[in-house]
Formats: sequence, C-alpha cells, structure tokens
Amino acid sequence: MRLVPFNIIRLFHFTQHYDILSSMKIKDHYNVLAVYSLLYTVCREHFAGILDEMADKNWRLSTVCPERFSSHELTNEIGEPYDGIILSMPGTDDVMERIARSNTPMVLINIEDRRLSAHLPNFASVWTDDADIGHCAATHLLERGEYKSVGYVHAPMRRFYSDERMMAFRNTMKKAGYRTSVFASDNGNDIPYPNRLRQWLKELPKPAAIMAVSDMRAAVVINACKLEGIPVPSQVAIIGSDHDISQHAKCGMTISSVVTNDRMMGRQAVRELDFLFRHPKWRGRPHEVLIPAKEVFAGESTARSTSAAHLVKMAQDYINKNFKHNITPTDVVTHLGCSRSLAELRFSQEKGITVRCAIENARMEEVRQRIKRGDSVNSIVTSMQFTSANQLYRIYKRHFGHTLRQTDT
Repeated sequence: MRLVPFNIIRLFHFTQHYDILSSMKIKDHYNVLAVYSLLYTVCREHFAGILDEMADKNWRLSTVCPERFSSHELTNEIGEPYDGIILSMPGTDDVMERIARSNTPMVLINIEDRRLSAHLPNFASVWTDDADIGHCAATHLLERGEYKSVGYVHAPMRRFYSDERMMAFRNTMKKAGYRTSVFASDNGNDIPYPNRLRQWLKELPKPAAIMAVSDMRAAVVINACKLEGIPVPSQVAIIGSDHDISQHAKCGMTISSVVTNDRMMGRQAVRELDFLFRHPKWRGRPHEVLIPAKEVFAGESTARSTSAAHLVKMAQDYINKNFKHNITPTDVVTHLGCSRSLAELRFSQEKGITVRCAIENARMEEVRQRIKRGDSVNSIVTSMQFTSANQLYRIYKRHFGHTLRQTDT
C-alpha cells in the first residue's frame, strides 16, 4: 500500500478550498437597483423599509422611477452593472425582456409578469396578502353593527389584487350570513361608471356595509353617496384599504381603512435579495412571501354604522370595564372608532348626558360603594387613580351634593 505524503494532502485541501472560494464570487460590495416611484405614500413606505433593512449591508443602492427604467439604466452612475434588482413596478418593454433573459438576482414586489417568472432562475416575489386585507375589512364592518346588505366596489380598471380582496371579503361575509353584491368595472356597459355607481348605491337595502378596493375608491363611493343624499355612515358604512390619508380631504371625512404593512414589504425585499446573493446557485423553488395587513384604522366612514342605542351600549360596556382607571372621553371615543361629536350626540339622544358624565357616574357610584364598605379615602385614591384626595372630595360633593362623611353607611 502506497502512502501519500502529508504535504501533498495539505496541498490538495488548499487547492480545493481555493476553488470553492473562487466559485463563490466574493465581492466587497453589491450594486443594487431599486425601481420605485416615490410619488405616493405606499411607495415611500416600501422604500423606507429598504433603507432600514440594508443599513448594515455592503450594498451600493441606486434608484430609478419605473417610467425611466429602460435598457440604458442597467448600469449605475459609474458604469458598473447591477448585481441585483428590486422591482416594485414594471419598466419599459425592452428592459423587461432584457432582464428576463439575464441571470441577475431579482425581487419582484406585487408584480405578476410571466416573462420574468418563466425565465429568471433566481428571483423571489413579495406580495401584499390581499386575502388578509379583505378578511380584515369584513371583520371590521361586522364588529361595527348589523346590515341589510353588503357590497364590494372594484376600481374602474379591475386588477388581480382587487379580485383577491373581494373573494376574501365575500367569504368572510358569507360565513356571517351576508350575500355580497359586487360593483365591477364598466365591462362594455353604455352607462358611465359614476352614474352606474350611484344607481347601485341607491338600490342597496339600507343600512349597508361596503368595502372598496382602495381608499381612493372609497372616497369616490362616499361622494357618490352624498350626491344621492345617502348619509355616511349611518346608512352606508364604507371601508377602504392602504390608509391613504390624502383621500380624506376629497370626501370630507376620515376613511376607515385596512392598513397595509408597506414598510415590511421593503424590508422583506432586501432579505430576499440578500438570500439570493448568499445562494448564487440556488435552484430550489422561488421564494414567495405574503405580508399580512398591519391593522385597521377606524375612521368616520364606519363609525355610525351601528344604531344610536348600540353605539351607546358599546361605550357603556367599555366604561363599565375600565372606570376604575382614570379613563377620559377620548379613551371611549378611540374605542368606538368614531368622532367625539358623534359620541356626544348619541349619548345625549339615548341617555340625556355627556360621555364625561357617564364616566363620572360609574366612578362615583364605585366610590360610594367602597365608602359604605369602610374603605379608606387613601386606598380609593390610589386604586382608582385620582390625582389626590382633594380631587376626590371635590368631585364627590359636586356629584352627590354632600361630602364623603355624609355618605350613608
């Protein structure tokens, strides 16, 4: 048996290690292109997430707006080609065809382009979870009250994400016993979109609950209701999505909306591109990541969907659970998701008192019961979060017309 000299074995391992390092394409930095429009809040939030996540990475970032993303933009300002691309919106046809034939790692954000998915060997997709958006919108409306009808409004130019939101919204409403009427695009109809929308709204049995595909569309629906003399939200409760506060001024009220997690979209895009950089020979199934909704913003457009009695009951239930803490009318209104003026109006109609008075009634009755049980003033002040004993004395006398000592025991 012939023995191999030890130094030859060491040389073999060194050569093998060198070959592995050479194949890994070690780089001191990566050139990355982010194709983004920063005109809208959603896009700026996406981009902010990219900046957050790449803070500790050796990346050189360049940006270009989609309208200018052509074949001339495939190198950075110093002439170096891009090692990876984050694409939030498609560019021109020629550049899309070109990058589809390249091996450049790429992350697509809410983009459905068969040219890319069919040819790119190393790409990932980050999607807004549109089904979760539709479910959250339906759940919010169901929590606000009961309805005689439910509807969904697409945008004039119908998109795949609108269908996904609609299907999830409809399924959630179906489980609650509602059938969803869908207002779609023109589809060759001779009647203009605004007139058809007004007619559809007019024919919905009231009170009705409506989800619009976006806040922009929700503002259009609210204005159409105003033109028809349909009160929002007492007769039609409306929720959108994307939480675009610029739309509030267009319809004169705050729009309830499913808030998308746009910043997380950007962060996840960076994570996916980083994965592709670290696995240059990845041939597994492309990553597809869904980002669920962040929360629901409760605005004025769904606040009055409940009856006055139900709204006051919701408020009173909240007060009854929390009066031992130093809650305020603002806390109650925030819980209801309506305006302060609406809450005060409903309390005046149903109880003849203000929200502050309702809180005080609950707190003072609790104080009276504790005094009867023999609790000390200091213990009451501490446990119920009064600012001082003097404050408690003052409020109690004003409320009952006599002092704590004059309370019957």
